Amino acid sequence: MNLKTTQSLLQLILIGIILVAANVISSFFYTDIDLTEDKRFTLNEATYRLIEELDDDVTVEIYLDGELPSSFRRLQNAVKDILDKFRSRTNRVQYQFINPMDGDQEENMAMVQQLKNDGIVPVNLTMSSKGSREARLVFPSIMIRYKEQKKVVNLLENSGGFNRDFTRMDAINPSINLLEYKIANAIQKLQLRQRPRMVILTGHGELERQFTYNLEVAMYEYYDIARLDLRKVTQIDTNIHVLIIPKPLYPMGDKHLFMIDQYIMNGGKVVWLVDALNMESDSMGSRGIFMPTQRPLDIHEILFNYGVRINPNLVLDWESSSIPVQVGMSGDKPQIELRKWYYHPKAYPYMTPLDAQEEGYNEIRHPIVQNIDFVDTRYPSSIDTIITQNYIRKTPLLRSSKYSKVQFPPVRVSIEIMDAGIGQDAFQKENQNIAVLLEGAFSSYYKNKISPEMLQGLQSMGQPFKEEGKPTKMIVISDGDIVRNDIERSSGNPLPLGMNRFDGYTYGNKDFIMNCLEYLIDNKGIIAARNKEIKLRPLDQERAFKEEGYWQAMNLVVPILILILFGVLYKTLRDRKFKN
Repeated sequence: MNLKTTQSLLQLILIGIILVAANVISSFFYTDIDLTEDKRFTLNEATYRLIEELDDDVTVEIYLDGELPSSFRRLQNAVKDILDKFRSRTNRVQYQFINPMDGDQEENMAMVQQLKNDGIVPVNLTMSSKGSREARLVFPSIMIRYKEQKKVVNLLENSGGFNRDFTRMDAINPSINLLEYKIANAIQKLQLRQRPRMVILTGHGELERQFTYNLEVAMYEYYDIARLDLRKVTQIDTNIHVLIIPKPLYPMGDKHLFMIDQYIMNGGKVVWLVDALNMESDSMGSRGIFMPTQRPLDIHEILFNYGVRINPNLVLDWESSSIPVQVGMSGDKPQIELRKWYYHPKAYPYMTPLDAQEEGYNEIRHPIVQNIDFVDTRYPSSIDTIITQNYIRKTPLLRSSKYSKVQFPPVRVSIEIMDAGIGQDAFQKENQNIAVLLEGAFSSYYKNKISPEMLQGLQSMGQPFKEEGKPTKMIVISDGDIVRNDIERSSGNPLPLGMNRFDGYTYGNKDFIMNCLEYLIDNKGIIAARNKEIKLRPLDQERAFKEEGYWQAMNLVVPILILILFGVLYKTLRDRKFKN
């Protein structure tokens, strides 16, 4: 073996050793470069900070393994990718994939029962394989364990409550969009040493517990909740994180308004759910006619001071939910049909046409309403934003569609509107605000209105009056029924929050209000992960079929031609070199 051959062999061995060493070293590290337009492989900075601050191990059990349809394999890979990103920042995160149906029939039944006890419910899918179809149970959930606690996270987003075909890629996409937020939020909740405190205001005709039952059940999973009657206290405890005011019917009086105002000045956060008019479906009676009037509330001026005005009107929308209407008789039985009830708009984070033209997208991009379903509203009013002395950031969250109109009292609300042959062209008022987020340092409504004697009295009680407040947030919603669950008439049991018992659809009411509460208390910014939106870019089927031959040639012939060209060029250069 000559010297040149020995050198070549040594170089080959050295290159092999370097490649093996590089692969071994890289297996202990995870890194990537995100070149995608929608930054689908980049996590929120708040998520990274949360992971880096872990003081104990987090174990994640993912019940997605075994034979899965392609959509669920995509979900499985998305979960793995996020957890790998977690592990790139800390060695505190460990995970494993588990196939719950990997045993014999008896073991599988025991595993299903055990998972159900933990709150993990399977999804029954019908899969096609080699011309046959078979049913298969899939468990799209994860169990997160931290210290002595555990939390189950359902990975599927099933908006509306219908049985969606999750074997389709577009059906699984909303679930992938929210993966980072769901996992990070669950870890954050497990880290909390003290649960946030929230109270529901009572004493002014607010919604009774039977109508807020589902709201309170949903809140209790994450927060400590109680009902607060201001007649029994002298001030609102500043340790309360959020105050919810669900549909007051009567005036509060200056004493109670003052307590709420000072709670806000001390950094308290409020969700206002206010009906400007006394309009209820039950009010129409057997004739189906009612004349709504303005509620005798005294909170409109204080809201005006904070930056919004709830107008005393009704918003009608062509895009609305349905109610049953009697259209005739069949013998001695009434004939019932479901028809649009324009006074029940399907609220959504619509951009106005002007905003959409300026921003380039059609939906409001805010974490409270990102990836949310329609919200079912009942007789909402429009909300205007007002210029205030202090800068207050005002963000609309929910609007009616661009096919809207408003009615001011006196007006007759009647089911006859369904038979009037009204078309879409009658709704020309465009989008109306139904929910608005306010953020900033508010000025007190009682600034320059308090007498010296009252100031002295407050000082002696240890409750100094604040004219200017700390930076805080509040949300104003012009429909108290957004958080109201219906009651099933036959059993008297509460229906799910957001469920329209007439058309059987469950709207996004619960997701919306829970997102509102989460945003108000989220100081770390984890909820910003809800803004992630991974877009599917399906092929243009018509163009694909039309240009099939062209793209086949491009993918098969062109690479071969490039190789031939490279070979000819290499041979020519080699011949020229050795001739010289």
